[in-house]
Amino acid sequence: MTNALANIPMTLGALQMGPIQFDTPIWLMLIPILWAAAAWMGRRSLAGLGSVTRWIALAVRFIVIALLAGAAAEPSWRNEAKDVAVTVILDSSQSVPLQSQQTIEQYVEAAKSGNTNKNDRLGIVTVGKDAFVQSLPTPIVSEVERQHVGALDGTNLAAGVRLGMSVAPPDAANRLLIASDGQENVGSVLAAAEAAKAAGIPIDVLLYKYKIDGEVMIDRLITPATARMGENIPLRVVLSATKPARGWLNITLNDEPVDLDPDSPKLGVPVELRAGAPNVFTVPVPARNAEAHEFKATFEPEVVGGRMVGDAIAENNSQMAVTFVSGEGRVLVVSDTPAESEQVIQALTQSKIASRRISPEQFPGSLREIASYDAVVMLNQASYAYSQAQQEAMRQYVHDSGGGLVMVGGPNAFGAGGWIGSPVEDALPVKLDPPQKRQMPRGALALVIHSVEIPEGVYLGKKVCEAAVNALSRLDYIGILESPGLPTWSHPMSVVGDGTSVKRSIQNMNFGDMPDFAPSLEMTLKGLLSVDAGQRHAIIISDGDPQAPSNALLQKFVDARIAISTIGVACHGASDQNTLRSIAEKTNGKFYNVAHDQLATLPQIFIKEAQTVKRSLIWEGPPFSPTITGVAETMRGIAGLPPIKGYVVTADREGLALVTMRGKENDPVAAQWQYGLGRTVAFMSDATTRWTPDWVAWSGFRAFWEQHVRWAMRPSGNANVRVVTQAEGDETIVTAYATDASNERLNFANFQARLAQPDGTAKDVEFRQVGPGRYEARVRTDQSGFYVLSANYRAPGAAEGQSVEGNIQAAITKPFADEYRTLEDNEPLMRQVAALTGGRVIEGGDPVRDELWSRQGLTMPVALRPIWLALALTAIGLFVMDVGVRRVRIDPALIASMIRKAFRASEKAAGEQVDALKAARKQAQVKIAKRASGGDEVKGVKFEASKEQMARASTILSDAPAPIVTKAEKPAAANDDKSKQDEQGMSRLLKAKKRAQEDMKED
Repeated sequence: MTNALANIPMTLGALQMGPIQFDTPIWLMLIPILWAAAAWMGRRSLAGLGSVTRWIALAVRFIVIALLAGAAAEPSWRNEAKDVAVTVILDSSQSVPLQSQQTIEQYVEAAKSGNTNKNDRLGIVTVGKDAFVQSLPTPIVSEVERQHVGALDGTNLAAGVRLGMSVAPPDAANRLLIASDGQENVGSVLAAAEAAKAAGIPIDVLLYKYKIDGEVMIDRLITPATARMGENIPLRVVLSATKPARGWLNITLNDEPVDLDPDSPKLGVPVELRAGAPNVFTVPVPARNAEAHEFKATFEPEVVGGRMVGDAIAENNSQMAVTFVSGEGRVLVVSDTPAESEQVIQALTQSKIASRRISPEQFPGSLREIASYDAVVMLNQASYAYSQAQQEAMRQYVHDSGGGLVMVGGPNAFGAGGWIGSPVEDALPVKLDPPQKRQMPRGALALVIHSVEIPEGVYLGKKVCEAAVNALSRLDYIGILESPGLPTWSHPMSVVGDGTSVKRSIQNMNFGDMPDFAPSLEMTLKGLLSVDAGQRHAIIISDGDPQAPSNALLQKFVDARIAISTIGVACHGASDQNTLRSIAEKTNGKFYNVAHDQLATLPQIFIKEAQTVKRSLIWEGPPFSPTITGVAETMRGIAGLPPIKGYVVTADREGLALVTMRGKENDPVAAQWQYGLGRTVAFMSDATTRWTPDWVAWSGFRAFWEQHVRWAMRPSGNANVRVVTQAEGDETIVTAYATDASNERLNFANFQARLAQPDGTAKDVEFRQVGPGRYEARVRTDQSGFYVLSANYRAPGAAEGQSVEGNIQAAITKPFADEYRTLEDNEPLMRQVAALTGGRVIEGGDPVRDELWSRQGLTMPVALRPIWLALALTAIGLFVMDVGVRRVRIDPALIASMIRKAFRASEKAAGEQVDALKAARKQAQVKIAKRASGGDEVKGVKFEASKEQMARASTILSDAPAPIVTKAEKPAAANDDKSKQDEQGMSRLLKAKKRAQEDMKED
């Protein structure tokens, strides 16, 4: 008995008995105990029953007890899987040669087609810097898809393993197959393998084997993070080579080549590299001016016969570094014309603030370039002149780099310039949407969208509509008209509000052809005139092939003072362009012809045109002097202000924003605040003679602009802080050595630092003091590109109550991905993963022999279906039966007799039916025979009555009364039979009672 119990499998406290598993089998131990109790109690409770009945009742009780205990033990029906699912994790990163990727693709397809079990499943997960599911594990996979949609400049095998585990089907046994070179640089595949081992999923590995014999790469370009103008910046270039090699080393500074050897016809210097040991070359470069110096070192390998000697990968032959050269504070002034900024620049020059004026077209395109200035002053600038990337860089420049932004108004600035909803608005101390309580003329804009016959037509149509909506205020009107056949309003003319409704309509637009401009323009005119707006404007985007509208219709637009601007995209010819140009010219609008290579400018064009209805955000009227509100450093010494004649209407911003000047209806005219590490100033009037003609002659003009610009400028500090960066894998250690003006170490400094990353995001950086005057921070730099670190610091000064403040900057560069540092596969890591999880190392020769869907080492999963409810319901039914057995006396002999009688009665009835059928058949045969005999007697009589019928008929016709037959007289024999049956029934009952009494006496 003990051995039999030992053979019953137990798993995690569960008891398995054939196809049934009990999760809490302890309840089953109650069965023998309750059975014994039921048998003992049944001696008395079942004593009045017959022997057979008593045993039946006892058996029913035993079964009910077993079922109830089994239901309490949480039983489940086990269904064991028979299929195997293999999820292939394909390494698609840049370190894997393309030929190897194609080979593994063919291998997996051949393995799938050669697998004999067609119910086995195959799933595909591709891996780069992240992981994506190409196909879920299914029995049918048409082809292996290895085109990874994510970044390829990294290898994250751990993410691939985790994703492969997450898509593993629960109704099949699972294996993972990693096809990779094993050179991971993101995450830890061993940690993910531990999770796979715990889940019982083995990981097979298929190695991409390769080794690059001859390779040269620039490991590092080391430059100081900061330098002073006029001193030499030492550049240290560190190269490594697997074999001796020769070539040329070239240096560029801000994309301009540096002549390293004036005596040579080439700009670079020749270098000879040793194998194995680092090759270090030092090049001094003078710091020419106070700006960011971007250096790029490039190695040019020797070329023989058109092939590079000793070098195979060109992507790792360059490195970049940036040094911020400090000097006197510099300000970047942006204006459309020199005359517009002349007075402001003159005031800054008199205040000894160095400045440089540029046009919007010359504005820097990256954060690194903007960060070399301490502040940016934008005079009457419209948002359409700046790309989305430039606007985001400006926001980062203030928030993450600690720079200053001074935005000055004008007809093209703030909300009137389309900055509503832009990244720059986030940095401003005012809201560009007017306040709800401010009663102002509203603008109304109608967009007429015609399908453009290019692949990107639908996408561009939606993008330009969104750009136009974002440029409007929430109080303006917007309507969008489309032509899926007949012109219809995809969004009827209504208030923009929060933009949710109109943007939903944009996504649901149905683009179609437009045969004629007239119906659409008639609806546009009607829609624009239906709203109360101070400015109305219409924009058409089309390829120009619809029929031109009539001059009479265009004249209606002119009479209503509604201009139509037209944008031609992919026009079929000069005639289509002329159609659009004519519509614009006749209604005082503008025509834009956008070539295919200029499609990216479309959103900016729509933003520019949307400004037409933003004139309502401008207040112009009789001159008045703004009211000075609050106390601020920027208004120090200014007691009164000259009058102004206009400004752009904005609204107060919540938080720490400070309004220093107010205008009509309490509108902000000047405001300032701290935004992240930097500061911003907004002056809603202009700096020219249109709105501030009396300001240039005002004695406080220079002080006004000096104080506002200096307050916004990045602090330079009076401490000497040297910053050093050192890369360690995907992290960079930033070390700051701080001293004060007397060259004493600066201790207990508090740093507020931000790191701007290449993808446009930023994160806080925490510095901690690790030594006297030495501070250290560790940041993650796993993206390729430029990182800009900016920090404001404050430390106790030498005298009590004094403090030392300043700002530091450093650039971290990662020009190429770590994928290009890989020169051979990492076979040991792959073998370790397979050994850890119980997987196999597959050579990849014969896909059929390798058996990717092998059952070896797999534990087939079991699907458990709870059956406790079925057992409980069965027990309830049997319990009712138990009650019936004990309450109803059962005579087996009587039951058997009744069954026999029922069978005999049915047999007798069946026999009588057969005899009746035979008699009817015989009678029919007789009649047929008589008819066949042809007797005249039969033929002459239609109906022949019998003797009884004739007698009955004669009785009816006679005068004597008919004899009365009563029911009592009817069947006397029947009554006798009934009485005999009653006597027999009573006799049987008496006999049954007698037998029952005898049974009880025997008990």
